[in-house]
Amino acid sequence: MPELSDQKAFSRIIEAGSISSRGSERRIEANAAECKALADLLDLQAIGSLAADLSMRRLASGLIEIKGRLEADVIQTCVVTLEPVPAKVSESFRVTFGEGVEEPDLTEIDLDYEDQDPPEPIVDGMIDLGALVAEHLSLGLDPYPRKADAAIPTEYEAGPLEVPEIERPATRKPFAGLDKLIK
Repeated sequence: MPELSDQKAFSRIIEAGSISSRGSERRIEANAAECKALADLLDLQAIGSLAADLSMRRLASGLIEIKGRLEADVIQTCVVTLEPVPAKVSESFRVTFGEGVEEPDLTEIDLDYEDQDPPEPIVDGMIDLGALVAEHLSLGLDPYPRKADAAIPTEYEAGPLEVPEIERPATRKPFAGLDKLIK
């Protein structure tokens, strides 16, 4: 999947410096052109609507916390019949951003699913709320959408799996040839 931040399909940029500790609320919605561009980017047949309610505040640590809830009506493609599958996506998320935070070195990363995610970097003093919402929309999509009545045609169904027998020697002697090497 292409990197969403590299695309300007749905962009709502705010200055990180404008976010205070008192916090603020914002609702963002995608227009028809943005819905089409996002649908193309996410390999969807269509996006009917996309809206997110966001709450932003600066924490005492200096990090910026963004909590959000997105709602979207999408049309995906059935993995069995390739027919349209309408779906509603509803996702909640919480992300922190920090100034001076570097991108993690992905070659040596320890994943602990109990830990919180590290803060995202603030690039040029700006945060793209649209890219954040688009990223969480992509995470909320069903990876294998399937129509309720979709069935695999019988000619493609696999029968019982036959495993060939492996012939093994009756007795195994792993050190059988060592005595010849010692002489």
